[in-house]
Amino acid sequence: MRKQKVLLTYIESGMGHIMSMSAIADGLKEKYGDDLELIESYIMSDDEQAGKFEKFIMNCVKSTNRSKLFGMGIFALLEVLGGQHFMRLVHKTLFRRATDATVRAMRRYHPDIIVSTHYFITYAAIELKRKYMPDLTVITYNPDNNVHTWWDNRTDLFINNNIYATEEAIRRRGFDKDRTHTVFFSARKEVAEATGTKAYYREKYNLPQDRFTVMIADGAYASAKSKKVCDSLLSVDFPLTIVFLAGKNRKVFDYFDAKSKKTGKDITLVPVGFTPLAYEYYGASDVFITKAGPNATLDSLFMGTPVIFDFYAQPMEKATAKLFSEKLGCGMSVFNVRKIRSTVETLYRHPEQLEKMQRHIKENVNREKNGIFQIADIIMAEADKKSTAQAEN
Repeated sequence: MRKQKVLLTYIESGMGHIMSMSAIADGLKEKYGDDLELIESYIMSDDEQAGKFEKFIMNCVKSTNRSKLFGMGIFALLEVLGGQHFMRLVHKTLFRRATDATVRAMRRYHPDIIVSTHYFITYAAIELKRKYMPDLTVITYNPDNNVHTWWDNRTDLFINNNIYATEEAIRRRGFDKDRTHTVFFSARKEVAEATGTKAYYREKYNLPQDRFTVMIADGAYASAKSKKVCDSLLSVDFPLTIVFLAGKNRKVFDYFDAKSKKTGKDITLVPVGFTPLAYEYYGASDVFITKAGPNATLDSLFMGTPVIFDFYAQPMEKATAKLFSEKLGCGMSVFNVRKIRSTVETLYRHPEQLEKMQRHIKENVNREKNGIFQIADIIMAEADKKSTAQAEN
């Protein structure tokens, strides 16, 4: 029997969807690389019209990250307007050209299975199946910690990383319980296998070994509270190392690069641009301060570092903060900048509070149970079904 063609689709909508697909690809290559024909594609780069829409989506993400009013408001509005059904209507009319272009790009690969981590890619794949390829299987992995109204419940399989999201998918969003799965939390192979000590990563990046170390980031664009939080921490009265991840925001990087040369002897400020090795800086840190992005949060927890959530801009991030701070105890939610400063000081002076969160991380985020391999098993099982059916026909 021929190998099944599995199309792994990448889209930039923040970096989280890319990181999730990269993790899935890692799992498939390791377990089933010889059994499947794996095709990785930045699918919306294959067509000019689709590429323009990807940039539009990316700009919407940036707006969401900057404004909680916009982020929470747009999701609430879409709920009122009809959720999934309204989204389908919009993509058949207002965004029809972008949808058609993405469908064409997918069709060129002649896939048996399409794997998606983004609502729009799932929708386009369903359109491809509905119009041209009825035997296509669409598998969606939801990288968020809840299930928002944009996800299309017609996907053939829908995979979540926690039971609360799965319950929401079935009870609130109308997903078929027999086609909805829950897997362990997932991380890219390099994160799951990054077992260096805090001392090792501090030495690698020339960070002081003996200072309390805080990592600050706000996704790929550093556009939420990170700048204010960092400015606030620069005036603490105890020895502190601050690693500021500016990501793709050059303006903010230059701002803190200039400040790093003027800090007092008790403050070490290290600005960092975009890097795929951000997780190593998490590993070097005592605590990670960030908006509640699901993927950055999980990378930090896989490295054993507790998280302080300083902001959430929309329902997915709100669900992340609630899950990991309130339900699992792997971090804290502190949304006031002044309180963040006092919280960091408390953690510095009372390390037992950090140790408690670290214990909760070990209980709930186990690198020995990486969900990417469960996802790989689910995809392979579907591929086997298709191979058997094709052989019988």
